[in-house]
Amino acid sequence: MAKQEELTLGQGPVAAPDTETVRGPRKSTSILSETGWDVALRVGSIVVLLVAWWLLSLLFPPSLVPKPWDTLVEVFSIIRTGEFFDNMGSTLWRVFVGFGFAMLVSIPLGIIMGSFRNLESFFEPPVILGLTMPGLIWALMMIMFFGLTEFSAYSAVAVTIFPMLTISIWQGTKSLDKDLIDMSTAFHASVYSKLVDVILPQLVSHLLAAIRYGLGLAWKVVVLVEMFGFSNGVGYRVMHGFDIFSMKAVLAWAITFLLVMIFIEFGVIGFLERSVTRWRPRVEAWRR
Repeated sequence: MAKQEELTLGQGPVAAPDTETVRGPRKSTSILSETGWDVALRVGSIVVLLVAWWLLSLLFPPSLVPKPWDTLVEVFSIIRTGEFFDNMGSTLWRVFVGFGFAMLVSIPLGIIMGSFRNLESFFEPPVILGLTMPGLIWALMMIMFFGLTEFSAYSAVAVTIFPMLTISIWQGTKSLDKDLIDMSTAFHASVYSKLVDVILPQLVSHLLAAIRYGLGLAWKVVVLVEMFGFSNGVGYRVMHGFDIFSMKAVLAWAITFLLVMIFIEFGVIGFLERSVTRWRPRVEAWRR
């Protein structure tokens, strides 16, 4: 007993271990392992697709199902010669300009429809009708109206994705927390402050979903428009591969198209989503 008191007096009280210090490395290690596992699963799914493609190439002639490595060689050739950058740049420009026009109209219209019942009833029928119209018909109508011009591609993208974007913002506005809006009114917040500090933060997830769906549909519409007679763009190159009956060329351009979409989805939109939703707590109670 005396020895224990002596040790206590000599060394001072023993401090309890810092829980944050102990748990910090474990938490970061668990996040790293989880991220590594997610990456491994994604890579594994791509490997499975390549194996399935290779097996199909054994059953069909190369003119119908070329070997995966032959198609990848064609992809590298497209990139090396510079055709990829010229045609993909033209397609991307048409997608983003048409998408920008649609967003400029759909965001305020969706907020208005979700905020005022009378305007919701007025605008709902044309928005729903526009959503049911196939993108191919919109593309044909815009080409017939504006001819084979850049504006026909912009307008075809805008009118096709506009209803989808509007509905996403509209439904998001209807699900806003009314208590926060009432609180901002009680504190005499300005209209600008209500919009920037109360409404838009709650619409972030709906905006990101609208961007994902809108860009995915915009790509399809632009490729359709380019197939009808444009002299550049990914759709034009795909149609050229079809004209010469080269499945390898069609698949090669489709792969370059998919690579750009993957980069935009995970590199640009994913980074944007992580940045603007960093303040939200991560809730995964139901995920296993």
